[in-house]
Amino acid sequence: MRYKVLLVDDEAWVIESLKANVDWQLHGFEVAGTALSGGEALAKIDEIRPDAVFTDIRMPGMSGLELIKKGSELPYQRAHYIVVSGYAEFAYAQKALTYGALAYCLKPFDENEIIAILHKIKREKDARAARAPERGKALQAFLEIPLDAHRAQLLNELEECGLSMEPDEGVCAIVCALGGPPSALATLELLHVKIGACKQLFLAPWERMDEAIEEIREALADGLRGIGVSGRITDIDLLTEEIDAANEAADHYFIAGSAGTFRRRKPNKATFHDAMKQLGDAIHESDLAAANRTFDAIAALFRDADLSVKHALHLYNMVHSLMYRFQSDISDGMLYSHELLLAGFPSLAEMLHYLRQFVSRYMLETPEFDSQDSSNETFRAILQFVNQNYLQDISIQSLSGKFYTNPSYICQLFKREVGDTFTSYIARLRITYACELLSRTNLLVGEIAEKAGYSDYFYFTRSFKRIVGKTPSQYREEMK
Repeated sequence: MRYKVLLVDDEAWVIESLKANVDWQLHGFEVAGTALSGGEALAKIDEIRPDAVFTDIRMPGMSGLELIKKGSELPYQRAHYIVVSGYAEFAYAQKALTYGALAYCLKPFDENEIIAILHKIKREKDARAARAPERGKALQAFLEIPLDAHRAQLLNELEECGLSMEPDEGVCAIVCALGGPPSALATLELLHVKIGACKQLFLAPWERMDEAIEEIREALADGLRGIGVSGRITDIDLLTEEIDAANEAADHYFIAGSAGTFRRRKPNKATFHDAMKQLGDAIHESDLAAANRTFDAIAALFRDADLSVKHALHLYNMVHSLMYRFQSDISDGMLYSHELLLAGFPSLAEMLHYLRQFVSRYMLETPEFDSQDSSNETFRAILQFVNQNYLQDISIQSLSGKFYTNPSYICQLFKREVGDTFTSYIARLRITYACELLSRTNLLVGEIAEKAGYSDYFYFTRSFKRIVGKTPSQYREEMK
C-alpha cells in the first residue's frame, strides 16, 4: 500500500522539483495531487485525503500556516503537514509546529531530510495499520456478551477512538451490506467490526455522521448494497438495539430495489397483517384472482408502509405454508433467516414475482376434480367425459342428451359433488389450459383463446381476468 502525498507551492517549478528529485514510490508514497495556492490545497485535502502535505508558507490568499490550521480541522483528516520554506524564521517555524506541522524544512530542500520525514510518516502509518485489527475487539465482545467487564473495555476503546456517548455528543452506528467480503477497510480509520459474512459495522461521532457515510461509500463503492444508519446513541446499554436497527435498515436495498442509505423505519404492522389474512383467505379458497389482487396490494404496502426484509421473509414463508394443501412437500422450501432470503433473491420485486408464479402454477395445476371421488355412478361418467372433452363445445343440454339425465339434476350434481357450477368448472379447466399455453408457447392470445375452447376472443379475455386476476398478456409477462 502506498501513502498519498499532496505538494503545495505557488511556484510550479518548486513542485516539479520535489516530484522529480524524490523517489516517492521507492519509499512507499505517491504524489496524489498538487496545488498552487492554499485555497486550492484545502479543497484537494478534502477531496483526496492525503497522508502527507508538503506546503510552502508564503502564498497568495491563504498562507501555508492557515492551510495547516484549516486542514487540521477538516473531518477525518489524517495528513501530516511538512513545511518547505525559504524563510529560516523562528516565529514561522514555531507557529507551524504549534498548528501541528510535523517538520519545518528549508529551501533548497535536502533530499535526505525529505526521505527521513517520509520514513517517519510511514513507520507511524504502518504501525497504526498493524494495530487496526486490535481495534474493535472490545466492541465485538460487548455485542456478543454485554458483561460489565466488556462494557468497561468498550468505553475505553471508544475513548481511544475519539468517540463519546456524552449527552451533548453521542455516536451513530453505520452498518454496510456488501456484495462480498470488503477489500478496502484498511484505508478507513473508523472503529469497525465484522458482524456477518458480508456485513460491516462502523461507529462514528454523531456530528460527523454524514462525513463518515461518505468516506465509507467512497472506500466500499464497488461492493456496497445498502448503508443502514442508527439514531443518536448516548447510552451504551442502547447500543445493541440501535445496531440492530441499523442492521435491518442496511438490508432495505432489498425492498428499494437499489443501493442506498437508509434510516430506521416504523412499519405499519396492522396493515401488513390484514393483507396477510386476505392472501391466506384467497389461497384457502383457491381464488387466484383475489390472490393476485392481494399481491398487488402487498407490493404497494412495501412501498408505502415502511415494511422491512423481515416482513418479506414472513410473507415468503406464509405463502409456502399455505400452499401445503396443494402439495405436501412445499413447506420444505421455507427459509429460516432473512439472510437466506437475501441470498436467494436480488430484490423484493424478484421475490414477489416468484411467489406469484408459485401460487399461480399450483392453483391452476390441479383444478380437475377426480371422477373416482364421486359415489354417484352417473355423475362419475359425466365428469369423466367433461374432464376429457372440456375443450370441445359441450353444455348441460348436450350432456343431458348424451347421458339421458335431466339438465337440472346435472346442475345439482355438479354443485353437490364438485362444489361449483358446471359453467365455472368448465371455465377453470379451459383457463388453466390457456395459462399453460401462455407460459410454454409463443402463440398469439387469439390463437390460444380458440385452442382453449373460446370462439369469442373478448369473452375469453373477460373470463381469464375474472379467474386469474390478470389479462392474458399480463399473465404471460409475469410467467417469464
